[in-house]
Amino acid sequence: MGRELVIVGTGGMGREAAAWVADCGRGADLLGFLDDDPAIHGTEVAGLPVLGGLGWVETQSGVEVLIAIGTPSARSAVADRLEATGAPLATVVHPSAILGPRVAIEAGAIVCPGAMLSCDVRVGRAAIVNYGAMVGHDGVLGDACFIAPGVHIAGNVTVGARSEVGIGASVLQGVTIGSSAVVGAGAVVLRDVPDGVTVVGVPARPIGEVAR
Repeated sequence: MGRELVIVGTGGMGREAAAWVADCGRGADLLGFLDDDPAIHGTEVAGLPVLGGLGWVETQSGVEVLIAIGTPSARSAVADRLEATGAPLATVVHPSAILGPRVAIEAGAIVCPGAMLSCDVRVGRAAIVNYGAMVGHDGVLGDACFIAPGVHIAGNVTVGARSEVGIGASVLQGVTIGSSAVVGAGAVVLRDVPDGVTVVGVPARPIGEVAR
């Protein structure tokens, strides 16, 4: 038995995260969920209690916290708040994920079932690499970024902090995606994406440039 932990987020990803924790052999460590909605405090989600809001962590000592929230900006804000209290962020790498040599995974990250990370990849704090996503060699995934299921990222790609790469998207080798950017579902990114820009389509273009 390891260190006790709780999951922030009671939605679909929270319920999935509870299963991933069990798959990693830590099901007995999981105390329950945290959610800032007081209406669900004291209820159960996936057979586990909703213990309270984030403030619950301040009453504990040494309990790890796994952030199971999909929205990158929200994940980042929660990670900052938790670290300000000194609460350790839990990291989950599913046993079915494939990791190459020299992969660095920072605190609070989640690497989901079937994900594949090649050599010399860095996964930032509280980032998520989702089901079946593939990240090529020398990839850099920024803090709290969200890589959706089925994404294909080629080698030498950088994804900035708090950015989201949508389901089934592909990113060409050497591309840099800025911070707080969004790549739409199924997009094919052939060139750099600036900070805060949303791109969609094949090839991917900023929304204002997409032909109507």
